[in-house]
Amino acid sequence: MNFDEMSDKDLLSYIRAHPHDTEAFHKYMDRLNERPGVLCTTDEEFEAELRKRINKSQA
Repeated sequence: MNFDEMSDKDLLSYIRAHPHDTEAFHKYMDRLNERPGVLCTTDEEFEAELRKRINKSQA
């Protein structure tokens, strides 16, 4: 599967449908990390930011 050709929304939907696909998850995380704005310095901050972004994308 070519995740580079998927939109963020499609990739997130794929991840939800295939939660054990670590390659897809890492690709999505790479996309989020490329965006400016939020600096996470701990695992807890990262997880909280990820949850916030996932919830925001569902709205």
